[in-house]
Amino acid sequence: MLANILLWGGYFLLFSYLVAKGRRHDVALSGAVGFGVQAFAYVATYISAVALVGFGGLAHSYGLQMLLIAAGNVWLGTWAVYRFLAWPTRRWQRTLEARTPAQLLAVGHGSPLLGKGLALIFVIFLGVYASAVIKGAALLLGEITPLPLSLLIWLVAALVGIAVFVGGLRGVLYTEAMQGMVMLMGILMLAGAVLIKVGGPLAGIRGLARLAPTIQANHGFTALSGGDQGLFILSLTVVTSVAVWAQPQMIQRHFALASPKQLTRITPLAMLILTVLVGGAYFIAALSRLVLPEVSSPDAVMPMLVRMLLPEFALQLFVLAIVSASLSTATAIYHIAVSALTEDICKSRGNRLVWFVGIVVCVFISGCCAHLKGQLVALLCATSWSIVGSAALVPYVALVCFNRRNAVAATSSAACGFTVCLGWYLFAYG
Repeated sequence: MLANILLWGGYFLLFSYLVAKGRRHDVALSGAVGFGVQAFAYVATYISAVALVGFGGLAHSYGLQMLLIAAGNVWLGTWAVYRFLAWPTRRWQRTLEARTPAQLLAVGHGSPLLGKGLALIFVIFLGVYASAVIKGAALLLGEITPLPLSLLIWLVAALVGIAVFVGGLRGVLYTEAMQGMVMLMGILMLAGAVLIKVGGPLAGIRGLARLAPTIQANHGFTALSGGDQGLFILSLTVVTSVAVWAQPQMIQRHFALASPKQLTRITPLAMLILTVLVGGAYFIAALSRLVLPEVSSPDAVMPMLVRMLLPEFALQLFVLAIVSASLSTATAIYHIAVSALTEDICKSRGNRLVWFVGIVVCVFISGCCAHLKGQLVALLCATSWSIVGSAALVPYVALVCFNRRNAVAATSSAACGFTVCLGWYLFAYG
């Protein structure tokens, strides 16, 4: 008990200290930070509890083909971003004196309408997505505390709001870097336990190869499935690896770059961290088929593994890692949503009072949505990543990669991408 108290107490003390490090900086801009902070913050923003727990559970059903998603995240979602997008984004941001991603695209293309439209999309869809992340963290904390879920939701939302208000973007980057390290320790710990249980990685792969095919893994658990199942994996690879290019919370990470030379350190480190996190999570979740032949739900796979294989303190550390994944994503989403609301829509540059009001609004919206049960909210939470990316991708890539600036074309492409993607989800999936 004492060890658990020290673990959680130390975590939140360090969290508070890192938040305070950003309090003397502009809330919307961080200034340059070190390459280690950049790399860990980028990965922590990229990877949420949905990826580690939800997609990890899918690996139990689909097998090693889920590693294609991890490969896409590492090479398309990280290497390609830092090779082609990161420094051009920083250069344009300095040239245009943009404070937010929406401002970057609005000023770059000379279209105030584009900036207002994207800011509104960011506030609504990322705000709703934040509710799912916050509820996930609250559910995990509910496993180790006697507090009711409703209270935990508001406590988590308030904690994230306070962190963003006090520390601004710089504080968010520091806390995300710390949370990325905790996530790494949690996955390494669970990976070691699973590999020992199955007799090592090679023995585990041979064991998967001997299993009979299933509907999801219709070519076996070590090969890409045929038909709709294989296309599902490939589509997830593209969506989670390409839509990340134009996520505003990821774009804003590039605003903290100091020089192009920093990329030579950030890129390999971020790729390594991401390989261990998502590659490790999906690999051990696929091997869990040898330990957990049947599960009630994919979401139950990782928690069952933790309860089965880890001692109490290690279990607490893994829960802390998943909570860190939720909090790191939530702080990034809160910051971008509040920035869009205060700086892009209300046109209030760095006003602390307006920033505080924006935080309160975001906490209220996400907290209320986290209490709702309904297909529409679930749909918005599950699909906001691709909807936001569809709206911003073409204007963003056209500006920073090809130096193409056109107000009509940029606004039209954003409207078209948003409408088509949202329409597809609403009408194709009802």
